[in-house]
Amino acid sequence: MGRTGAWWAAMAVVMVVMKVGPSHLLRADEPPAKTAAEKPADTVAAERGPFESALSAKGSFEPVDYAVVEFRPKAWGQALDVVRVVSHGSRVNAGDPVVEFDTEKLDQAIADLKVELVLGETALEVARKDVPAAEALHPIEMAEAERAARVAAEDLARFLAVEKAASEEQSRFAVRGAEERLKYAREELTQLERMYKDKDLTEETEEMILQRTRFDVEQSEQSLKRIKEASEESLTLGIPRRETEARRAAEKAAIALEKSRVTLPLLLAQKKLALAKQEHERAASLRRLAELEADRAAATLRAPRAGMVYFGRFREGAWSTAAVAAKAVVGQPVQPGELDFTILDPDRLQFRAKIEEKDLHLLTTGLAGLAEPTGYPDTDVPVTLGPFVPVPRDGSFEAIFAVSPREGGPKLLPGMSGQARCVVAKRPEAVTVPSGAVFRDDDGTRHVFVVPADGKPVKRPVKVGLSAGGRTEILEGVAVGDRVRTSKP
Repeated sequence: MGRTGAWWAAMAVVMVVMKVGPSHLLRADEPPAKTAAEKPADTVAAERGPFESALSAKGSFEPVDYAVVEFRPKAWGQALDVVRVVSHGSRVNAGDPVVEFDTEKLDQAIADLKVELVLGETALEVARKDVPAAEALHPIEMAEAERAARVAAEDLARFLAVEKAASEEQSRFAVRGAEERLKYAREELTQLERMYKDKDLTEETEEMILQRTRFDVEQSEQSLKRIKEASEESLTLGIPRRETEARRAAEKAAIALEKSRVTLPLLLAQKKLALAKQEHERAASLRRLAELEADRAAATLRAPRAGMVYFGRFREGAWSTAAVAAKAVVGQPVQPGELDFTILDPDRLQFRAKIEEKDLHLLTTGLAGLAEPTGYPDTDVPVTLGPFVPVPRDGSFEAIFAVSPREGGPKLLPGMSGQARCVVAKRPEAVTVPSGAVFRDDDGTRHVFVVPADGKPVKRPVKVGLSAGGRTEILEGVAVGDRVRTSKP
């Protein structure tokens, strides 16, 4: 056989070996091993290698030292126009103005209130004089009411007891007197006519006397008629009306007395309350004036400390910069409380991270790690976990890490995001299996199902260590290369 034939014969042997598989190269006394197709599909082998448990959490950088500046007036409630505002991210010193407002409306309100206070002081002085006068007049007015009621009652009693009967008697007697006078006049006229009738001639004087006497009779007749009319009016109208008026006057005076007894103390109390109200309103106006003047002084917001100006404020890592920036525009009216600014020290930062509940067991105060800023992926800064209280918030937990910037590293600022990673434990040579292959008994012990060469699973207790990345460290019970089931048999 030539070289070519020998080469092709050797290649045929190799191809047969590769096709048959290495199991046919074992000794005759060794049992053939199972092929990969014959192994159970849900078994894995325990492995040895480096293993670590680490915490990874996203978060953001925020300032440690800061002060919030805001215009929240105590008394002023209307919008003011922005006159001047510093830019976002600018540096200021303590006392530098951050925002200035147009205070024309506020100044006018202060001036108007001062005028009202002057007018109110005059009215208050009148009320202060009125109350003592009312107190002094109170007993006098009560005495007058009592006297008026007493006099009205006495007048009624006297009218009923004396004046009514006297008036009726006087009215009737006036009629009788008029009748008597008419009678006398007629008698006199009759006597004169009889006396003068016996004479043949009547002297002129005698005629005059007769004429005058006749007139007296006529006058007496008229007088009697008028007196009768007056008497009838007095008896039927005048005297009853006087009685009604006297009764009504007495009743009204009695009511007025009772009213005075009730209302005079109330009126006096009302005056005192009105005075107290005016005093209170003046005090409130003075307080409002002081508050408005304080609001006027605060209309220029000044930095309470040196640092960098951030629009808005941060709450748990979130900033309200956009909302404030939209309003902090020169010439734009702004309602009180809509603008707030944070003056912070950009050189002192901390990192606020969101921690998932499954990672709580990894956290301990003082845990060290590295935070990688999102904007500088090739750098990191050392971080250390501060005191941690696992209080849930919206399905997660917040942890605050102290930040130690590296010398010469990138400039980090509040509001930047990043991801912190802390290695909790590290094993250079650890035996691990998938975490799904470790099962828990009712008493809390752990076990695995080892699959020996005969393929029959055996339950074996194990002692576990760390778990991370879907794998669990086995401290006792499983050796490297042991195959375990990933599901219960």
